[in-house]
Amino acid sequence: MKLKNLILAFACCALVFTACSDDDDDKVIPSDVPEAVLKAFENKYGDIKDVKWEKKNNFNVARFQTGAITKAGNSYTTSAWYDDNGSEKQVNQDIPFANLPEAVKTAFDAYQKKMYADWKADDDVDVVSRLDMGLIYIIEIEKGKEERELSFSPDGVLLKDVLDTDDDDEILPVIVSDEIKKKIAELFPNSKSVVILEIDADDDDNETEIDILDDGIHKEVKLDAKGNWISTEFETTLPEAMEIMNTLNPAILAKLVAMAGQAGIDLTKPEIIRNTEVTIVDHATKGMYFEVEIEIGDKDLEVIIDKDGNISFDK
Repeated sequence: MKLKNLILAFACCALVFTACSDDDDDKVIPSDVPEAVLKAFENKYGDIKDVKWEKKNNFNVARFQTGAITKAGNSYTTSAWYDDNGSEKQVNQDIPFANLPEAVKTAFDAYQKKMYADWKADDDVDVVSRLDMGLIYIIEIEKGKEERELSFSPDGVLLKDVLDTDDDDEILPVIVSDEIKKKIAELFPNSKSVVILEIDADDDDNETEIDILDDGIHKEVKLDAKGNWISTEFETTLPEAMEIMNTLNPAILAKLVAMAGQAGIDLTKPEIIRNTEVTIVDHATKGMYFEVEIEIGDKDLEVIIDKDGNISFDK
């Protein structure tokens, strides 16, 4: 009996030891961090003493306290992600919601009132800065057991509104390949500024969606599995869309106005203009077309107009 109890005790100790070991699997000591990484960290952040190193998803992650990414504000919890060659791929920070830039606060407040009035925003916000990409602010909102992530540019442009289904709160680096950089440069040769914000690979559709800011306008670019361009789309105001329609083909605008008139809708009225959303899609095979959604009271009128002025009703 004593021998059996002794074996059981050893087994319990082994389980406890294993559990503790699992918790610490990602943690490493500085001597295990590549010298190139330590040197790159010191060159950028100076001699910060209280740094905890981890190995996560093949990245060397330094966790510490430092000033804001935006060069203003107090010290925040920060994680810097490096490859083994010492290239910093991403920096994450947690900042209080109250410390958001005014442009982001204003945009979030307006969007929340419109779409998620009864949802609550988290007290902390994720700020993410990626190599070769822009700075984004990720605000998590929740209602009961549902959670969503809203991503904004520093200027307050809404970039993403997605369901948060990831149990891992860690925001991982996104690497921009040379092929994607080249493709984006080819697609926007006349732009003064193109910033890649996010890359999302959809394995089900074999497509890659790239969020960019093209001269300050948020656009979504889709590529197929071979890197060929599928489409580019962006949201715009009704007056701007009507101007593009008229330039592309006056028949498009004429048919839209006629269709609206038959439904008793005056597209020149301010309240109609405010309550109309237009998405412009430029497609590799379909050409340019316009998705128009007009809100009238509690009803929506959704139509799609192609480059030849053909109208189809989405609902």
